[in-house]
Amino acid sequence: LAGSIGRAAADRIVAAIERATREGLPLVAAPVSGGTRMQEGTPAFVQMVRISAAVAAHRKAGLPYLVYLRNPTTGGVMASWGSLGHVTVAEPGALVGFLGPRVYEALYDRPFPAGVQTSENLYARGIIDAVVPPEEIADILDRALRILMAPRDGVAPAPDPVDEPVPDVDTWDCVVRSRRPDRPGVRRLLKYAASDVVPLNGTGQGEADPGLLIALARFGDAPCVFLGQDRRGQTTDHPMGPEALREARSFTDSLAGLDI
Repeated sequence: LAGSIGRAAADRIVAAIERATREGLPLVAAPVSGGTRMQEGTPAFVQMVRISAAVAAHRKAGLPYLVYLRNPTTGGVMASWGSLGHVTVAEPGALVGFLGPRVYEALYDRPFPAGVQTSENLYARGIIDAVVPPEEIADILDRALRILMAPRDGVAPAPDPVDEPVPDVDTWDCVVRSRRPDRPGVRRLLKYAASDVVPLNGTGQGEADPGLLIALARFGDAPCVFLGQDRRGQTTDHPMGPEALREARSFTDSLAGLDI
């Protein structure tokens, strides 16, 4: 029925999520749906609450929940379990949003603005983490799960740094050195020192700061959430601001249950 979710479909989805939680398995959701099955009325509408509660229990158990939004993902699905992923990516050119364009036009007697409800626009606005074609999904899932499911115990500690004397450098010389455009930054660090890097993006609520780089990464055997100031992304018109702090907080809060 137009890809909508009613009570029977919700029962199957909840059963799958609860099984993954019982067996300690990561969960991948790839919805393509118009949302709640309106023909079933309120009993279908409240199924989104059931599915979201099952996802919340899965996340609370410290298990990864990854989402691939396909074309289209709208309505209650997008507003609930489609928006709860630790990592959320979307198909290129997908219609992704809450209110479908035909519903919007029927309500307001004008067409929905072009290009708003696309996966590319949601990525630009910091609502999803990436736009990924289907043939690349296996790779990003593999990299994300290598980090999120990496053992937390038995990671070899890093050796203590060598205690070397710090030379006395003129204050202004320090400032000039810090501003050199060829000074290595966070991207160089990730390129040479990290593996299985999965960039993340935005707060999920419409904010993203180009001066902050957030990623899932592994340094040796140690998985981590990486946050760093990306000078390449900053401009005089958009220096690092409060959006970066909210973006950092949203990811650390979201990933806290995964113990990385």
